[in-house]
Amino acid sequence: MIWQSVFKNIADVIYPPACLGCSEILHPEKEKYFCGACHEQIKYLNKRICPVCGMAFLDSPAGNHLCGHCLEQRPYFSIARAVAAYEKAILEAIRKFKYGRDLSVGSILASFMADFQFPDFDYRNYSLIVPVPLHIKKLRQRGFNQSVILAQALKKKWQIPLNYFLLKRTKSTLTQTGLHKKEREQNIKGAFAVTDTKAAEENNIILIDDVYTTGATVNECAKILRRAGVKEIAVLTLARVI
Repeated sequence: MIWQSVFKNIADVIYPPACLGCSEILHPEKEKYFCGACHEQIKYLNKRICPVCGMAFLDSPAGNHLCGHCLEQRPYFSIARAVAAYEKAILEAIRKFKYGRDLSVGSILASFMADFQFPDFDYRNYSLIVPVPLHIKKLRQRGFNQSVILAQALKKKWQIPLNYFLLKRTKSTLTQTGLHKKEREQNIKGAFAVTDTKAAEENNIILIDDVYTTGATVNECAKILRRAGVKEIAVLTLARVI
């Protein structure tokens, strides 16, 4: 442990920790993931939200209440939560990780997500972590699955088993970017399959993705998991489009 501390101190001198948002050098005593200016930009989504899907009511004076979508049709998952709004410093950090292929930023973002305490979510109620899979073509193109990296940090932090292969992406779909909610739902329909029904049934699963946009992808995953016998499904994402 002593040597680990020594090596970390040396590494911090040679490669000082930088802000995930703007890349400014951090003050280790006061800042861990983001500098003060970037941290002030982050909108954490831990209050004034829909208790089911986690939709944020940032400008509402009311507390938590069901959104119109969940009142009209409940999703297949039981609960969805995101750490922060997908904008400004968080958006920049995720872009560096996901599209800039910066795995060092991804590793730190994963720790940031794992350290976040959702006030109404208890990890102890869940028995398995499952990342949203990429199609093999996309995986070869990108070189990594960002959801797996996030899931690995949650596994380490909360000591919950992780199944990398329970969900498989069976269809290469168009990018969801630019599509409306109904178009996303149609595009992603039938794109996933459960590889091992016995490993799925009777579990309470945490489904991990990087960004929640309309919820079409995670809801399709949750539908397939439900059909395989999963009891409860929670969706956790690093960020959410507001």
